[in-house]
Amino acid sequence: MVPISNEIKVKIGITQGQVYNFSPKQGVLNHYYVVLNKDPKSSEEIYLAPFTSQKDNVLKFIKMNSFDDKTYVEIKVGECSFLPKKSQSGIDCNRLIYIDIEELISRIDSTDGGCNYPIIDSEIFAKIKEGVALSPLVKPVVVENM
Repeated sequence: MVPISNEIKVKIGITQGQVYNFSPKQGVLNHYYVVLNKDPKSSEEIYLAPFTSQKDNVLKFIKMNSFDDKTYVEIKVGECSFLPKKSQSGIDCNRLIYIDIEELISRIDSTDGGCNYPIIDSEIFAKIKEGVALSPLVKPVVVENM
């Protein structure tokens, strides 16, 4: 079997709700991210929402800044098959990453990341969209393009 490069996988397979794994910057552990763009193949900038295991910290940040609680989307154990089975996880809709497709591919490649994950469940994605739309930290263009 011939291995398919991450560049081909991302450029052909990127779609709204797709999940990728990479490190956002040097010295930081890999995280999972979900693509928010309605049409990421034709977008200059890809909008990614991060998964996090730091629920308490995110909720403290939300409360301290008087943000809507819906800007944190809890992922129940077993809802995402690629997450560790016993770990608490969620999506922080307040701390998006804005990246172009070439940089996304570079980060996946340089951090031994991955792009072989299923598209996020539509019910979870609907909650993410709502959370992103409610976040005062998100650029309006993101909401317009989801």
